[in-house]
Amino acid sequence: MHRGLFWGMVLGSALAVTSLATAETTIPDVVRSAFVLPAIDTLQQRQITSGLTLTQQNWQLAEQVLPVEVLRLLQAGDFTITVQATTDMPVRESYVTATAANLQTVALNGGYKIDHYQGGRPFPVIDPNNPRAGEQVAWNFRYRDMPVTMEMRGTMQGVNNSGTIDRSNVGRMRVRYGMDRVGQETNDAQWQAQGIRIKALFESIAPSDQEGFMRITTMYDDEKVPYDDLSYSPQNRRTRKGYVNLMSRMGGGRYDVLSEEQPPFFFIGYLHEYNWAYKGEQTMLMPGFFHGDQLTFGGKNNWYPATPWELRHVIVLESTPKGAHPYSKRTFYLDAQTYTPLCVLSYDPQGAFVRLALMVHAHPDFVPGANGVRIPVPLGATWVNFVQEQASQMVTAHHTLSQDLSPRRFELMELLRKGK
Repeated sequence: MHRGLFWGMVLGSALAVTSLATAETTIPDVVRSAFVLPAIDTLQQRQITSGLTLTQQNWQLAEQVLPVEVLRLLQAGDFTITVQATTDMPVRESYVTATAANLQTVALNGGYKIDHYQGGRPFPVIDPNNPRAGEQVAWNFRYRDMPVTMEMRGTMQGVNNSGTIDRSNVGRMRVRYGMDRVGQETNDAQWQAQGIRIKALFESIAPSDQEGFMRITTMYDDEKVPYDDLSYSPQNRRTRKGYVNLMSRMGGGRYDVLSEEQPPFFFIGYLHEYNWAYKGEQTMLMPGFFHGDQLTFGGKNNWYPATPWELRHVIVLESTPKGAHPYSKRTFYLDAQTYTPLCVLSYDPQGAFVRLALMVHAHPDFVPGANGVRIPVPLGATWVNFVQEQASQMVTAHHTLSQDLSPRRFELMELLRKGK
């Protein structure tokens, strides 16, 4: 039975007997089941076994578990896939508890925010017959469980059709979440009063002509408030405040990655600017939760992550822009257990498939800087543009989660202090 239909059938009875007004929230079965690793079909398990390598000689084994666009690349020999066992990645209990506590109150409004949200997964029960199901899934994606803070070093690189890295930038990224924290984590009172959900600081390290450039991006809970940028240029030692152009390409157009797709979020665009369609759930072969902390690439032109894939139960979410956009449609494959983005297919204005994005996350047990936080750690991604015959890639390292980063580290004075 379709999981969404099952949840819809049991939701009424679960809510009727569950009191959420107590200090210790009882977790209804309908909520608990949303975070349980779904069973993989027995036939698929027999065909796609751990240790198997899929190539252009045996691609037929994966015919039912790969998107058609990805299957064609496997058929052509662009890359091979090594399979690992399906990973159970339980979501933190505090996030599950917050989900149950808000189950009866969270609601969609006009599309710019959601009402009465205070943490957890906003809509754990997705009814496929709901005309706004896609919008609910998009908000679940936006509010997936994330650590209080993240810090990492990121390398952005371009790879041409000879497999050569022809451009690269290195920077340090810091991210802090100030709202909707769960469990023992506390919201930042000042940020919450201002409606600030996230601040992200980027500091350029290389190349030398960009060293010292810094930018702080502020993302608000209400999408009616535009995201803003506070930047510092070492050339003239000046700061400037402006608004984020999410349709601009990262690195001044050097990379085929829109600002709204930047790591470690992989999508920070305004949800209200898109129509969202829920396309159901299915078992698919996707980049798995890597048992390591260093991302490498291989395959044709070194465009593809050289990490194992695994069978995952995924949610298929389709977005179409309401206005002008470089892509007429994007299809997101989101891990159903964690809402981690695994794969994105992008189509040009004529509807042709032109770009493949693969996101790789590490299992936290294999990342020393995870500090015991049970959340997939973003290792990087590749964006392969088949029309331009090039790939843009992000590789992250030196990860540290949930360290004590003061809110003051994301203010103007931080730029002035570090920019001297």
